[in-house]
Amino acid sequence: MYAVIFQVPEHQAIFINELKLSDFKQILNKNNIPSELSDGALWCCNDTTVIRRQAGKIVIEGCLSEEYYKIRELLYEQFAII
Repeated sequence: MYAVIFQVPEHQAIFINELKLSDFKQILNKNNIPSELSDGALWCCNDTTVIRRQAGKIVIEGCLSEEYYKIRELLYEQFAII
C-alpha cells in the first residue's frame, strides 16, 4: 500500500453568504450571548466584542476571551468557507 501526499498551495479563504447582523443577533441570543444593535454594529458581551461591516467585509473586534472565540465560531458557522 502506498500513501500519496499532495501539497496544496495556500490560498485566501473565501466566505460565501450574505450575513445580516439582525439575524446573527438572534443566533447569539439563542446561544446565551447578550448582544445589542447600535449604529450599524452588533455589540456583544457587555460591549467587549463588536461585529460590524466595513468595506463589504464583516469585522469582529474585541478582547480575546472564551466569549470572543465562541462568537467567532458562531460567525464562521454562518458561511460556506472555500
